[in-house]
Amino acid sequence: MGKWFISSFFKLTLLLAITFVAPFGSTSHAMGVEENTHYDMIIPPVPQSGGKPTIVEVFNFKCPHCYTLHHQMGKWTAINSSRYNIQSLPIFWGKQTDMPLRAYFAAEFLGKGDEMKSAIFKAHFDNSVNIENIDEIGFLAEEVGLDPEQFKSYLGSFGVSTKLAQGNEQQHDFGVNSTPTLVVNGKYRVSFGKHADGDTKKLFKIVETLAAK
Repeated sequence: MGKWFISSFFKLTLLLAITFVAPFGSTSHAMGVEENTHYDMIIPPVPQSGGKPTIVEVFNFKCPHCYTLHHQMGKWTAINSSRYNIQSLPIFWGKQTDMPLRAYFAAEFLGKGDEMKSAIFKAHFDNSVNIENIDEIGFLAEEVGLDPEQFKSYLGSFGVSTKLAQGNEQQHDFGVNSTPTLVVNGKYRVSFGKHADGDTKKLFKIVETLAAK
């Protein structure tokens, strides 16, 4: 009788552990969400293509909170890339120039977008590089394995300029006025500060819940 009890207790304990201990980024992170508290509605919604839920990370290369989120965003993306269509949308504010965005889009065309994104953030926040200077941006091209001259030739290209225009239009359509912000399925706008209180785990819980709606 004692052995049966211990065995049953062990099985129950194991079942509870499996039920309540979930990996980072799993659907068990779903939570109750309320409009204006955990997200804002995008009106009208922006149509998204593809069969998977679309998550757009809207960020600014000079935004410290965006840099904070960047590290965790990479981990979350690695786990959830099969579940979601995850996109990056860099934007710029006020007197900032579009040079960092051009660098990112140029590198993206050359197959090094993710690497350039990380390099630009690191250059600005860790090494005090002027990321709006075309020559200093050129050094980053070498750092991520691109030919500097080829890279610079892409900065003013029609393709990069088109991506910039499309990005400006998306920012306007999404109604984004603070960064970082995650946009879910073109319907929900989730601000890292306003809706997630600067808590990365809370941000991803909200996003995953909205993506399942």
